[in-house]
Amino acid sequence: MINYHAHDDASSDAAGSLLEHARAAAAAGLDELCLTNHVEILRPDGEWTVDADEAIDRLGREIEAAVATREVVPGLTLRVGAELEYRPEWVQDLERIAASLPLDYLLGSVHVVDGHNISGGADVDAYFRDRSLERAYGRYFEIVAEMVAWGGFDVVAHFDLVKRFGHRTYGPWDPSTLEAPVRKLLGAVADSNLGIEINTSGYGQPPGAPYPDPIIVRWAREAGVACLTVGADSHAPHRVAAGLERGTAVAAAAGWTTLTGFDGRRPRPVELSESPVGDAW
Repeated sequence: MINYHAHDDASSDAAGSLLEHARAAAAAGLDELCLTNHVEILRPDGEWTVDADEAIDRLGREIEAAVATREVVPGLTLRVGAELEYRPEWVQDLERIAASLPLDYLLGSVHVVDGHNISGGADVDAYFRDRSLERAYGRYFEIVAEMVAWGGFDVVAHFDLVKRFGHRTYGPWDPSTLEAPVRKLLGAVADSNLGIEINTSGYGQPPGAPYPDPIIVRWAREAGVACLTVGADSHAPHRVAAGLERGTAVAAAAGWTTLTGFDGRRPRPVELSESPVGDAW
């Protein structure tokens, strides 16, 4: 079992040292853990910002910490990556950070659409107010498509994150309402030789479902998307394995036969459990 989306206390929004996360992962029976701390930092005013020098220093110290942690938790394969928050004005800094560090893996994510943080914050409902679902979700996927066109990462994080709080306005989302643009976006992901993740944090959030919806995981396979990872998007040691068995079951039910791990940004197949548990659909 793998977790390719995890944050420790080197992320502004997470708690627990890398060693604590690694020990929790090993205790939960994980084979592999990839740390993916945010490159941006949270300012006192609640806004996120990128300082390339700060990020290179902070993530570099995490790479050093991983060397020591592997000695203490030898049964766990430990990787160090990063989550890159896509904003056009940040691209130059993101590229510099990625080029400056020997990272194993890069997630690309979208949290801000037209100035609104759609993943939380005081203004989250304002984004959805007076917009149809098709307009609100469609605009989010347009920004994800811009990120995919940039392509400075390996895997798209929480592909349909917009439903996390959109759920409060529109209720459960049926992806068939936007099937054409979503399939087109997945085709662009495939053409760019990128991947997507099954992010299991949604099981514990209002949608009560992973990001993306299981049908999108099937569409991704049909589109020829290059790779699929599973991540808990954990922000504390006790969450390091949350939902991973269910996420693995989603992959199997959608017809995937392997997951993907990364080493030095190079993808490699990871055996998919032959007997995943949980209700995948």
